[in-house]
Amino acid sequence: MTDSTKAQRSASEAIATGPDEVAEATAAPSPETAAEDDAAVDDGQKDAATDAELDKKELVERVVARCGLKKREVKPSVEAALAILGEALAEGRELRLEPFGKLKVSNIKTRGNKRVINARLRQNAPASPESDGEDPGAAED
Repeated sequence: MTDSTKAQRSASEAIATGPDEVAEATAAPSPETAAEDDAAVDDGQKDAATDAELDKKELVERVVARCGLKKREVKPSVEAALAILGEALAEGRELRLEPFGKLKVSNIKTRGNKRVINARLRQNAPASPESDGEDPGAAED
């Protein structure tokens, strides 16, 4: 678009909407609206972070990448493991699977044809990068 076309378009918008409305539209947002816009952006980022879930397809892909096996070899094993874990949770069994952690079922409710399972997951804290297997009492020379 050329500068003359932009000028014509701007002039026609000013005529159609009135000079006061164009000034309001191009003015900087007030502090209140700027804060609301920032809050909306932050909420959008939080939603994106909480929407990040690991589905079965991604799990299979990650196992393939980590093990170096073919997808057709990995998928049945992953599906079988997920089925066994689901059955154990439905029975109310405690899962102790390192490095995943310890999962303890606290409550199971049946609602219609769905089952709601409340559970607690306890995992070991990640090792601090400072320790790296060194003795904390050892002095450096």
